[in-house]
Amino acid sequence: MARLRRDVRRPVLGILLRGSHARGGATEHSDVDLDVLVGAGAPEAGPAGDPHRAYLAETGGRLVHLSVAVFDLRRWLRRLGEPADWAFGLPVSAPARLLWADPAWRARLDLPVLCQPAGPPRLEELIATLGKVAGARAEDDPIGVRLAAADLARLCPSVLRLVNPEVRVVSRRAALDAALGLPTAPPGYREDMLRCLGLRPATVAELHTAADRLVGGTVALVRPYAGEVAAVAGPDLAAALADGRLGRYLRQLSPPAGGTPRPRRDAATVAVARAGQWVTVPVPDAAPTGGPAPTGPARPSRLDPAIAARLRRTPDGLVAAVVRQHDSGEVLMLAWMDDEALHRTLTTGRATYWSRSRQEYWVKGATSGHHQHVHSVAVDCDGDALLVSVDQVGAACHTGHRSCFFEELPVTPGGDAA
Repeated sequence: MARLRRDVRRPVLGILLRGSHARGGATEHSDVDLDVLVGAGAPEAGPAGDPHRAYLAETGGRLVHLSVAVFDLRRWLRRLGEPADWAFGLPVSAPARLLWADPAWRARLDLPVLCQPAGPPRLEELIATLGKVAGARAEDDPIGVRLAAADLARLCPSVLRLVNPEVRVVSRRAALDAALGLPTAPPGYREDMLRCLGLRPATVAELHTAADRLVGGTVALVRPYAGEVAAVAGPDLAAALADGRLGRYLRQLSPPAGGTPRPRRDAATVAVARAGQWVTVPVPDAAPTGGPAPTGPARPSRLDPAIAARLRRTPDGLVAAVVRQHDSGEVLMLAWMDDEALHRTLTTGRATYWSRSRQEYWVKGATSGHHQHVHSVAVDCDGDALLVSVDQVGAACHTGHRSCFFEELPVTPGGDAA
């Protein structure tokens, strides 16, 4: 402590322990991260404007690396209101421990958790980075492709936050796990992210295809969120997202002919749900394709025969699906499923139904942005109805109401019997 105070040469107001030691996850190889908070007028140094110091301290016969960040107190407090640069655009709630504080500042600095907000949806940077991937490949610059692809993967989760439940992270490793496990994501998302980040082997052509697939699938999913995009990137990009110009631009950046075939970009693409707290059903690595299917009760299906044998269907091959909010029990809507719609619901974690009017499958939220993340599905004792418990994002009803059951009918107990 004395050496630190001497090196800083400013009045020290508090010292906080952060990182793996603060959250109880340190190993014998972990460094010790300290934030040293000083009064106004701290010396400006380093790219962040605050000096950093490093020490190798010997304890118990071992050398320990101490990483010390010295912050002007006001700047440190401002940083808590800014996104963390390592968190993939996700919000942070990281444990901290106050080691020492000036008595006048102890109450203000004794924060058991340091919270930082999520980053904005960086769609414009995501698109620009795909352009860098395409440009580097056109210039036969494989290192440039890999650098740009890694940047693109770090940007992608910030945009997908628009269509996913909020998750908070405590460390860079936890942020990576959360970013890879977003339940609403383009098909092949996890593997494409790992390739682009350099965590899976991939050729330059495979990287270009993976980056193209990530951006195209993300744009399709966030199309209903043009308003949020406009607030960050301006109205023209938001309008291009809504009117299809952005999709046309992305096609210009696609891998060249002869490479891996480029998947169709469709706003109704079934997103892959990943295993995690928001999904409690088995999830495959890739989602089945959406879109029309043969009409009639004999539509082909991959539903488990043991489940199919329990269903009693209408002449059209359908079973009623009652949808409720998983935690409150609020009844949201009634829709219809055939065997294949139930199969897709169980294996993607996204509520998928059969439209009797359009005679096609539809994924709730694919065009409206009002997604349903499936927690569980139950079949009733007669097999002629399903109870689908979901986490509803936005309104369940096409009228904009939270629930389709918003009009109550008069009930008159004791009235004349029919």
